[in-house]
Amino acid sequence: MNSRILFFLFIFLCLSGSVVGQDRDCEQTLSEADDEFSAGRFYGIPSLLESCLERGFTNEQKVRAYLILTQAYLILDDPKAADESYLKLLDADPEYVANPSRDPIDVYYLSKKFTSTPIFTPHLRLGLNTSRPRIIQEITTSGTPLDRKQRFKVGFQFGVGVDWNIDNHWSLGAEGNFAYKAFKRETKGYSRNDIQEMEEQHIGFDIPFYIKYSDDSGKVRPFGYAGYAIGILVSSNVSLQFDNTTPSNTEVGIQQTPKVSGALGYKRSLLNQSIVLGGGVKYKIGRDFVYADLRYLAGLSNLTKPEKNYYSQNGAFDLSITNYQYASDFFRLDNLSLSFGYIHPIYNPRKKVKTKLINLFKKQTKTEKDKS
Repeated sequence: MNSRILFFLFIFLCLSGSVVGQDRDCEQTLSEADDEFSAGRFYGIPSLLESCLERGFTNEQKVRAYLILTQAYLILDDPKAADESYLKLLDADPEYVANPSRDPIDVYYLSKKFTSTPIFTPHLRLGLNTSRPRIIQEITTSGTPLDRKQRFKVGFQFGVGVDWNIDNHWSLGAEGNFAYKAFKRETKGYSRNDIQEMEEQHIGFDIPFYIKYSDDSGKVRPFGYAGYAIGILVSSNVSLQFDNTTPSNTEVGIQQTPKVSGALGYKRSLLNQSIVLGGGVKYKIGRDFVYADLRYLAGLSNLTKPEKNYYSQNGAFDLSITNYQYASDFFRLDNLSLSFGYIHPIYNPRKKVKTKLINLFKKQTKTEKDKS
């Protein structure tokens, strides 16, 4: 048993030593290529770097190697090979940005022909939310003022989304989110001191569309966005309870009605609209990101159907109006959510393509100048 352990330990040490040795050899090769370039011996650099580029270099070493090759091909007047080398550099590090204070000026200008900005950036999100109705018109069975208090309730949401990147900063985004939302209200003042408790739960989907601005450098990158959302209400339920503190038989004490729950979806609009405002911060891990996002959905639509408000689902008068003193307000629903997620950019290093429309505009401008 001990001999087996020693054998595997020996193999492991040999392999580790081999990898370390290979790393040292490739780092030495990179230094030799740098020396060859400094000495003006450009033709032998590609063959010198070939073996380590195929199987030995780390990503950081590949960036340095392809940078040397790009410079060498530019000096040798081989633009096609220079382009290919710079594209491979961007494959190794899609967020590499040439800097004139650090890189040769010809490489800097060459870099302007390329971009590795992801065309699409998918992401996943999961988090908690809280909702608050914004009253359009208060509906009550009481002829006297009521004391209403909203109670904090927690819901949740999860979903997926994708950003279509216009450039390094601006993008257009769309998402599909499943959401459970709830709100609760306590109302005092019915028949002097009677108390009504109402809790409503919504299950549905939010589909936001927005324009986003994001920072494009550093480990920590803030972002903000604004847009419009469509809500699809799948189901709605209400729970009611009524405490009668002034019973008609003048008995002392509280008479509490049984707590009831019932479907309310037929009284609610299937589709609703919201304004989307949000922002957050993402943290870079390798080529991917994790992020935190705070979002506010400001409801635009009245969720209550006026023609259904006083009736049960079968068309009869809704007894909750008499038994629980409940008739739904006309209201919009606002929602505040905090989500955490994961972003996986789909990098696509490529040469920039000028659109025909831009070229046509430039030609037209030049023609007008020539005529003048």
